[in-house]
Amino acid sequence: MSDISEDSEVSDIESDTDSDVDLAQEITESESSEDENMPNQRPWFRIYPPEIDEMQQNFAENVGLQDAPPRNSRPITYFFLFMTMDFLRQIVRETNRYAADYIASKDRIQRFSRLHDWFKVGVLTLRDLKAFLAVILNMGINKKPVITEYWNTKFASQSTKWFRDMFSRNRFQVILKFFHITNNAMIPNRDDPQYSPTGKFQCFVDLFNEKSKQYYTPNQSLSIDENFIGTRGRSIMIQYIPSKAAKFGVKLWVLAESITGYIVHLNVYKGKRYDPTPAGMLQGSYVVNSLLDSCSFFNKYYHVVTDSFFTSIDLAKELLRKGTFMTGTLRKNRAMPSSIKNPTINENEAKFLRQGQLLLCVYKEARRRKPVRLLSTSCKAVLNNNGKPKLIEHYNTKMGGVDLADQLVSAYVDDRKTMKVWKKVVFNLLQRMVTNAYILYKQNSDAPRLSRLSFLQSLIEDLAQEHLLSRQQRLPNLEPNNARIRLRKIPNVKEKDCSGCSDRNGWDGRKRTRTVCVRCGNGLHKKCKHNHVCVDE
Repeated sequence: MSDISEDSEVSDIESDTDSDVDLAQEITESESSEDENMPNQRPWFRIYPPEIDEMQQNFAENVGLQDAPPRNSRPITYFFLFMTMDFLRQIVRETNRYAADYIASKDRIQRFSRLHDWFKVGVLTLRDLKAFLAVILNMGINKKPVITEYWNTKFASQSTKWFRDMFSRNRFQVILKFFHITNNAMIPNRDDPQYSPTGKFQCFVDLFNEKSKQYYTPNQSLSIDENFIGTRGRSIMIQYIPSKAAKFGVKLWVLAESITGYIVHLNVYKGKRYDPTPAGMLQGSYVVNSLLDSCSFFNKYYHVVTDSFFTSIDLAKELLRKGTFMTGTLRKNRAMPSSIKNPTINENEAKFLRQGQLLLCVYKEARRRKPVRLLSTSCKAVLNNNGKPKLIEHYNTKMGGVDLADQLVSAYVDDRKTMKVWKKVVFNLLQRMVTNAYILYKQNSDAPRLSRLSFLQSLIEDLAQEHLLSRQQRLPNLEPNNARIRLRKIPNVKEKDCSGCSDRNGWDGRKRTRTVCVRCGNGLHKKCKHNHVCVDE
């Protein structure tokens, strides 16, 4: 083995017997340069598999669904565990507040503006909001290139009657425009020290995290990774990651259960300015500590699996002191002994080093493949029948929790371009709520259980039912109201702008008529009666 002066030298010891006793050689030459400033460092030992004794992992949490609803409840019951009625009322209140403020700020409303539909139908109600969320979720199943295509009646092949029955196109788009969950007056200005880029939707993130922890306790194996919500909107939160399919977007730090993909906690990364890493600490270490501390998972012997961005020897030692195990891949530029950083190993060969509970492993699968380095405070130095370390098998099995959650969300999320970054984040989190609700449903329902698609379809039907029934009862009365509008001719061959089709500042320009509405006196063509709303109504 080559001698690296700045790192510790590990001597290989050959076994002269077939005994199963582990062989180890203490490092006697020198400590690695990364550990010189740390007093009382324990030496690294070379370990030869298999290690026989098992470590004690005192994990004793009551895992699974907590405060469960009655068994075999409908999907909407599980959804309302996360999206509470109080929060829905808050959305209704803030949406109506923003609509009133926006309309009051306008000196003049264009004749063809969608805002007229807000006056025509009225303010948002709780029933309307449930129906609006149903439409948003259904758009994730029935995807179309633009929103207006859901109301396309020109081609029979493109007709989607359900969307037209739920809302008129203008009504849906004006609700989407005014959709708010926070009072803008309560958000600090950008130059205020208390300003946060997540101010418009942080309450929704807090609700998601609170309910996710309240109704489910995860199993011992957890995974921590980043998620990405692709968007090119203008926000200081936007990150550029060229390796991602969507290179620009909002980054999430996610803690999820390894097996089911249940998201226990997530944080939105606000950027270096508003979410700085403490001095002397790696960002990955800071994220892991923040997520685990937010869930109060320390000293409960959870086992966290991370990728190379987060893993370091210092973090593993810190987590051990806090009663938490860790497994993850290691980057070559992190501090480690030289025999792991620059190994001399052959194809399908593994090398192990141990320092107390810390186990380092380097493995080279094929001749032209780069060696992979792993660190664990829980696993043992054991090989599979094919010569691959079981540590790698454990990592591959347990690391995919966050990726599984992202896969479940991406299947039915309406990943539509939007000018408002915060709205895209909120609708993405809405799908994550549905995914978590489905995981709870599966664990609290007898077979045959609904598929995830059927679960989502049932949820949409229940959210829309009340609004759809009320709309069907009102629709027959709309035509008689329009039919009651009477017209009269303007004397002396004078003309007025039509309130239904004229727009002096629009593309179609000014349209004149010689008839007016009898009730309000506004100019109106006979063909435009269906678009007319009297001022006194």
